[in-house]
Amino acid sequence: MTTMKACVRGLSDGTKVLLVGGVLSSLLYVIGIDVIAALAYPDYHNYADQMVSELFAVGAPTRTLMVWVSIPYNVLVFALAVGVWVSAGRKRATRFTAAALVGYGAVSTAGLLLFPMDVRGTVESPRDALHIITTIVMSMFIVAVMAFGAFAHGKRFRLYSFATIATVIVFGVWAGLLARPMPGPTPWLGLVERVNIYATMLWVAVLAVCFLRVQDRAGIRPIATTSAGWRGPARQTLARP
Repeated sequence: MTTMKACVRGLSDGTKVLLVGGVLSSLLYVIGIDVIAALAYPDYHNYADQMVSELFAVGAPTRTLMVWVSIPYNVLVFALAVGVWVSAGRKRATRFTAAALVGYGAVSTAGLLLFPMDVRGTVESPRDALHIITTIVMSMFIVAVMAFGAFAHGKRFRLYSFATIATVIVFGVWAGLLARPMPGPTPWLGLVERVNIYATMLWVAVLAVCFLRVQDRAGIRPIATTSAGWRGPARQTLARP
């Protein structure tokens, strides 16, 4: 019985490690684009007027650095997806959340490695159109993650999720309008886009923390045994008043 308790405890601890990946992914992305890149390439990085995708652009001095930051970021997103799936139980909404996270991570990886934009000012860029399509698909997966994830926890988290979805859509459309003058100047584009990105990263971190809290409250249930051996976690019954 002691061995089986250790196995169940190991499963719970493993799930927590996967869920922590959600918090770490958000921290890594934000620190990568606005701390590491800004310190490494201060002459190229521009918080206010530069599209974040330009940090990943072919020909940008920051591209190699951002690839090395983004690959572990996407690995952490996949880890979070597994942790959410394991935590889902019979909740379909939670399983759909995990599936949408996998889709987001896959499209994010494809956009990074296969469909980056060209550096601003490239004439007749063959990449930019594909990059825009990839970004739209990735944004759809992000909204899907939030929409399904809204029903994974209580009412307050649901309201917070809907508010974040509204923020992502409004500021995403706004950023698209501000980007239209490219390759010319795009004042405030960077700030508007960062509201979108920061809201998304915060939501993902909060989602992970909510699942971690559920894991902590659940704890390790007692192991039921029979004369034939281990039978599994015992059911807890509450006496009726």
